[in-house]
Amino acid sequence: MKISYDKWYPIVQPTATTQTDVFAKRVEKLDAERANQVQVDNRVKKFHQYEYEIYEYRMKQVTLSIQINNLKREIDKLV
Repeated sequence: MKISYDKWYPIVQPTATTQTDVFAKRVEKLDAERANQVQVDNRVKKFHQYEYEIYEYRMKQVTLSIQINNLKREIDKLV
């Protein structure tokens, strides 16, 4: 199909309602992304809290193990 350039093609300018609709859709999209990011941040924060609690628990176990071994050595020295 051959396009002739001597014809006049009307250009449709966006109306104010179209621009408003596009803006509203963009706001909704950004709000949804922000809400999703907040949920992800909260989950990551909770994960790090649990990770720290596990670390503390393991360090207590290690500390108790060291104390038990030290007490055994002292008992062995006395015996």
